[in-house]
Amino acid sequence: MRIIVDSTDKIGGDLYEYIARRSTEDLALGGAILCLAMYMRTEVPLFIIKIKYRESEGKNTLGEISRIEERENGSKVSLQSEVDLGDSLKALWSTYGRDKVEQAGRMDILVMGPRPAELKKLKIRDRTVDMSARISELATRIIPEGFRVRSISKAPGLMTFVAAEDPMQEDWTAIGDRMEANE
Repeated sequence: MRIIVDSTDKIGGDLYEYIARRSTEDLALGGAILCLAMYMRTEVPLFIIKIKYRESEGKNTLGEISRIEERENGSKVSLQSEVDLGDSLKALWSTYGRDKVEQAGRMDILVMGPRPAELKKLKIRDRTVDMSARISELATRIIPEGFRVRSISKAPGLMTFVAAEDPMQEDWTAIGDRMEANE
């Protein structure tokens, strides 16, 4: 994930870069976020955040979202995205029990007993992940407290939030539109 910070306050910019990284980790969106760009002007005050992300692809079984390898006592599941970690662990725990499921790494899960063919069919959720809701939650965590979101623009895989303390000015959305968010 690439983070771009354009700030008139170097210390504040560094702090918000840290907040963005931690919030992305906390929400397990690391694999979904391609680029996060922030424009901060403390003298206005204005905060714009533009997030480029991978859209959810409607994958709901463990076989669709991971690579599964046979191991001596079971299987190793290697997820393609952190976004699926929580749902995968819940489904595996409820099906096989917590004592048979071990998170071996950030994106790896060891399952004692079942073979890959059985695990590939395991349904991990009923409907696809709503990425725009997850991205909105991420932006809400990053935007400074006291700032109200004045404008949100959406395009496939891209969201821009303009937040300020004062009433919206016409050129603020144009600044957001011009911001680069390339990975």
